[in-house]
Amino acid sequence: MKIRTALTPALAAALVLPAAVLTAAPAADARSCKAPTGILRTPVDKTMSLPGGATVRIWDTGDRKRNIDEVRIVAVRIQRGSLIPRAVTASTLSKAATPKTQAAKANRAVVVVVNGGVFDPSGPSIPVRSQVLNGAVRKGTRAVDQGIALYEKSRTAEWTLHKTVGTVSTGAHGSREVGNVNWQSLPGDGVAVYTRAWGTSAHPAGNRTVVVKKGKVTKILTSRKAGAKRPGSGETWLTARNGSGTASWLQGLRVGEAVTVLTQQSGVLPFLDGRPGVGRPDSLVGVSSAMVRWGQNLAGCGSRDETLRPRSGLMWTANGDLIVAAVAGRPNAAAGGATAHQWGEYMKQLGAVHAVNLDGGTSTTLLVRTKVGGPLIRLDRSGGSFQRAVPDALTFQVP
Repeated sequence: MKIRTALTPALAAALVLPAAVLTAAPAADARSCKAPTGILRTPVDKTMSLPGGATVRIWDTGDRKRNIDEVRIVAVRIQRGSLIPRAVTASTLSKAATPKTQAAKANRAVVVVVNGGVFDPSGPSIPVRSQVLNGAVRKGTRAVDQGIALYEKSRTAEWTLHKTVGTVSTGAHGSREVGNVNWQSLPGDGVAVYTRAWGTSAHPAGNRTVVVKKGKVTKILTSRKAGAKRPGSGETWLTARNGSGTASWLQGLRVGEAVTVLTQQSGVLPFLDGRPGVGRPDSLVGVSSAMVRWGQNLAGCGSRDETLRPRSGLMWTANGDLIVAAVAGRPNAAAGGATAHQWGEYMKQLGAVHAVNLDGGTSTTLLVRTKVGGPLIRLDRSGGSFQRAVPDALTFQVP
């Protein structure tokens, strides 16, 4: 069954974000952070123009005595409303693919491609945060999450604090709230929804899973092992944490009973005046953090943050233009680049009033086409063609 994406106004209004998550975190003490280099105060090494009016600037230290001191920064500026933002993904949530492979789905129109959100590399390549594709929730949680919401009609990309809200409704047994959709763990309470989009890897399951297809219960699975398998085409699987109230509610559902699943996003766009609602984005991918807010660098300076590594991010300028950027070493994919605090400072120097961090390390990949229909060219490395497989990527496409 296809998960419908609508809620009654009353339910949507009731499920709002707590005010605490909308406040900015305190800025790091810059005195304890490694200072940024002066690379952005040097002349630009290379510029180029892209279809749709986007422009590229590249700064590159060139060879240094120590490889770790080599830095390359690429910044692609996209005029507000000029290119269509769209998420592209691997075929399933638990299978990764390179950004170049994902962008091949939109062969000619893609101008800029950058890797997406953080994922768990220890097992199935499930993205850590939410994902919306073609207007439908592909992965989500009712806990507060953060991501980039993409709106194709207005050609805008916005940072959002959001959550997935929804209900599973029946005629005879009432309804229960959706706890999460295709999530890496079961909610404390609420219905856990799984679809074929999860992929072939086993997913979490309780002792009872209700299989729904075409709006009716078709099967009841009574073991965790059976419930952890991949749903069939058109199926929606409903399960819950053992011992929860929702698990008891699922016990009452029977084969043939009518079931409706509704999900959508609820949340705000904190970087916009008045913090409007998230609405119905065409697509959405998760981000690791909002690193710069209102011109303030909020990056930490802990031991992990102070490691030099490749990084990628999105930035919003004072006039609303978007900058897609990456920093890396030259040409090593695993080492060099910037600390977290340095990356925040570089983004401010590039003109960011607000900025969010995408996945980094070996996931960092920034590709462009210099002409429609031309090859995708890698810009964040000065050499080598290695690309790490990731769950999703952001693209900016010629109308």
